[in-house]
Amino acid sequence: MAPTVVVIGAGVIGAAVTYHLARRGARVHCVDRADRPASGTTEVGFATATAYRRFPRAYFELNQAGIDEHAALAGDSAPWWHRTGTVAWTDDESFAGYLTQLEEWGCPVERHVPNGGSVVFPSSGPVAFLPSEGWIDAVAFTRHLLDQAVSHGATLELGAEVTSVSRGAGLADGRRIEADVVVNATGSAADEIGALAGARPFLGAPRRSLIAHLLVDGDPLDFILRAPEVSIRPDGPGRVVLRSDRVDRGLPPRSGTPDPEFVKDLLDRAAKVVPLLGTATVRTAAVVDARCARDELPSVGPLSALPGYYEAVASAGVTLAPLFGKALAARIVDGKPDALVDVFTPDRFGAGVVSEKQG
Repeated sequence: MAPTVVVIGAGVIGAAVTYHLARRGARVHCVDRADRPASGTTEVGFATATAYRRFPRAYFELNQAGIDEHAALAGDSAPWWHRTGTVAWTDDESFAGYLTQLEEWGCPVERHVPNGGSVVFPSSGPVAFLPSEGWIDAVAFTRHLLDQAVSHGATLELGAEVTSVSRGAGLADGRRIEADVVVNATGSAADEIGALAGARPFLGAPRRSLIAHLLVDGDPLDFILRAPEVSIRPDGPGRVVLRSDRVDRGLPPRSGTPDPEFVKDLLDRAAKVVPLLGTATVRTAAVVDARCARDELPSVGPLSALPGYYEAVASAGVTLAPLFGKALAARIVDGKPDALVDVFTPDRFGAGVVSEKQG
């Protein structure tokens, strides 16, 4: 008999897990306390399908497989999948060695020849083009997955807060959903939901990132750009998205609307690389507080100490969602392992139960 599964979280990972389970014939209930899907980090993140600068090798290979799953799921015409490739360079002398390493790991790498265009390229040093990568309209992708899941018999309930986890989920309104399996796909709230099941905490400190969405005349970029000072990607006609590791390192430890000086710093860095962005208009700018496992790698699969409890949490959620959904569905429905995914078992954070399960 097909299992009954509660997936907690309607972001991109939860949606992908729900979709693949429903396709495999499981009875799936996806619940989220938000009033709309993809309203958390999925909505505001940088949203690329990439393996760039992903270490160690097992994690790189996981992300490469995630890109392949996106391509397979999207086919030739999916409106959320934009396989633009990534153009990258650094101010680090080790970059040429990194490109050689990528090739040795099986990643397609082309040497990019700057053509003048709208980008100010470095005067020396290698510039790489990674043709397999792309950016994702993560909200559209998440909604598509959930729509397809519902068409295969899944149920989606929004505005439903989970208050207990034990062979199913208890909701704040007093209802209970009985299930054989619970999948915790709540991202930054994963420790909170895990505690309801009796699971040990595993998340690290929040990682803060300033993400700016701009309106710009024309389309200055047709690829993802990874420069030393800033990362930029297209976001559809007349729109781009910015972020910068170097700006993020200086952000103060508080949430909310970012200080204008940090937004200006981000824009200035972008305009040095793509001068046309000097006249762009900021559509939105927000500091995103995201949390992932304390070793900054995914936690995906069953927690041995809690039969029927699974985690599906990763900082690279947009890249990995289709792969996680497919792998977890195969394991939950058929007991089939996945060599790439199983490296990142939740048991590496300790399998002990920290409290009695509630509900």
